[in-house]
Amino acid sequence: MNDPTDRHSRYFAEMHRADESLDDALAAVRAEHDAGRITLLQACAERCELLERHLAECQRLRGELDRS
Repeated sequence: MNDPTDRHSRYFAEMHRADESLDDALAAVRAEHDAGRITLLQACAERCELLERHLAECQRLRGELDRS
């Protein structure tokens, strides 16, 4: 039988990693825009894509928690 505490700990650790990854990716987009390598519109599109992927990852992790 799976220990619920262990499952939740793993879930929160994975969510924390996903959040850190998102923060890093958003910072990279910000740096690209600040340096003038991408336009404001491109930066917005990149951010939207990053946030959509992050939400999908959060849903995947939540689904794994619910199935375990």
